[in-house]
Amino acid sequence: MRPKWIVLSLALLLGPPLLMALDKPTPPPRRSQAVVRLEGPIYNPKINSTGKLLAFTDSAGRSLRILDLSNHEVIEVSPHRIGPAFFWSPDGVRLFYRELVKQGKAIESLLQAYDSHLNKASLLETLEGSSGYLTYAPYQQTAYLLHEKGILAKHLDFPGLRPAHWQKKKQNYEGQWIATQQSILWLTDLGLTLKKMDDDGSGVASFSVSPDGHAIAWATTKGQIYASVAENLVPLLIDQGRDPSWHPYRTLLAYAGARRVGNRTYDYDLKVSDLHAPPRYLQTTPDRSERWPIWISPDVILHTAGDSTDLLKLSLQPPAPIAKIEVAPGTKQ
Repeated sequence: MRPKWIVLSLALLLGPPLLMALDKPTPPPRRSQAVVRLEGPIYNPKINSTGKLLAFTDSAGRSLRILDLSNHEVIEVSPHRIGPAFFWSPDGVRLFYRELVKQGKAIESLLQAYDSHLNKASLLETLEGSSGYLTYAPYQQTAYLLHEKGILAKHLDFPGLRPAHWQKKKQNYEGQWIATQQSILWLTDLGLTLKKMDDDGSGVASFSVSPDGHAIAWATTKGQIYASVAENLVPLLIDQGRDPSWHPYRTLLAYAGARRVGNRTYDYDLKVSDLHAPPRYLQTTPDRSERWPIWISPDVILHTAGDSTDLLKLSLQPPAPIAKIEVAPGTKQ
């Protein structure tokens, strides 16, 4: 009989702590909230510095448009092929982009600047032939573009703009990143030397330059995420996925992480990586494929849902716990 008394005693001793643990409020899992539903899917999204204007293209990289998140109005900036070759000015007013325009049998590359206040585009440069992706060096305030006859370096003047303290600490004068459809390049020696970043060789589908300009991340056409920093220029294979996006001021990369069975990708969920520890998922959504994350604040991400027209918002702040409702004695539940 002694074993039974031992078991009963242990149950009586462990019962109250176990019940207290079960009654403790538990935080619900993160879940994205719908923001707006558009007429077409969103690709290559880029947010301005105020967090109010979102520029994006269609699935073919054409039809550059701007969504005003305050009133959900959408305007088309250019109907031509843009791809990921555009960026916002630091003040969030102007959108710079490279468009490929067919003139008869020839192709021209036009560097344009769209002013969101004036609702007007201004032509900055005209280049013969096709060109790579327009790449912005934040600290130097210079846009770089590889074209058929060389490299265009266009200095952009933003009066009153001063680099942040954390940007000054990571400034680098030795070279610049340049993105093209085929590869990521490192430009040095005043434009005389180009170093190609090694990857799987399938081409660049999308890319993201860190806000301080010292790091770059890119997704290949085959669905691999790579990153490289200016200190060593060694490409690092981060994960299998797409759509990399840098945090506003941390070395933290958000992207659409691939979920695979064998060699087949069947879904995407949002992941983050600090380039050192193993990447981790932000949430699991078997009912939809999460794509194109973009940071709108240090702890909030906008993203899309596969090929749908929905734009969603995910907060990385810990959710409020679900508190237990205390019922007064004698009260019917």
